[in-house]
Amino acid sequence: MRVTCRECAGAVDLDGLKPVEGGFGFDCPHCAAVNVLAPVAAEPSPEARTASPAAPPEPARASEPVPAEPPAAPEPDRAEPLPPGMTECPKCAHRQYDDDACHRCGLDFARYRAGQARGLLDPLAGHPLADTLRRRWAELSQRLDDEQGHRDFIGLCAEHKLLEYAGQCYRKAAAGRPEDPRITAYREKVIQAALVRVGRLEARAQRVVSNRLRGMLVVGVVAFIFLAFAVGLWLLSRYQTQWQAAG
Repeated sequence: MRVTCRECAGAVDLDGLKPVEGGFGFDCPHCAAVNVLAPVAAEPSPEARTASPAAPPEPARASEPVPAEPPAAPEPDRAEPLPPGMTECPKCAHRQYDDDACHRCGLDFARYRAGQARGLLDPLAGHPLADTLRRRWAELSQRLDDEQGHRDFIGLCAEHKLLEYAGQCYRKAAAGRPEDPRITAYREKVIQAALVRVGRLEARAQRVVSNRLRGMLVVGVVAFIFLAFAVGLWLLSRYQTQWQAAG
């Protein structure tokens, strides 16, 4: 084996390596330098072994608990999908097979699709309480057991002459759950409130008619008195004329 000395760069022929300080190598015959070709790591002394004992392994850390995600809000009840060919009236929620007009309320579907009847379908259009009532219904539609809340909602609609909107809300809710007795009871309350309002309007109309009749009667009596006075005056003047002519 031919090697080169690292110190003098002289060529040396070796039969093998011998133990030298730091490993295995050879002594250069030219410069007597020790060349280590196979270094060996020195073992630590007993003092070094006792000076720095190996640190105990760190205990495994328990995984931190992952915060649980908040429960998802319940999805609102949705109406069952319509069968093929069936249409739901956007005004009264009546379901029927497609036709030119609603069989219940008479809404013309062609006019509605053209946008000409949209103003008739939204009783809250332009009303100052539109946002309030829509927000109130969005909450109550998910709380059908809140009887007092629904009573207040119907009362508020009646107070502002918006019972048509309340009727629309409960008709659409009944379309998705026709067998729910709570929705049926609320619809009856809307009808009762509407009948009470109609009764008040009829009473007001009767009072107006009575006042008009009373006024017409007074005018007729006064006209009759003036007519009788005029006839009497005419007869008196005619009699005086005849009396003067005869005298």
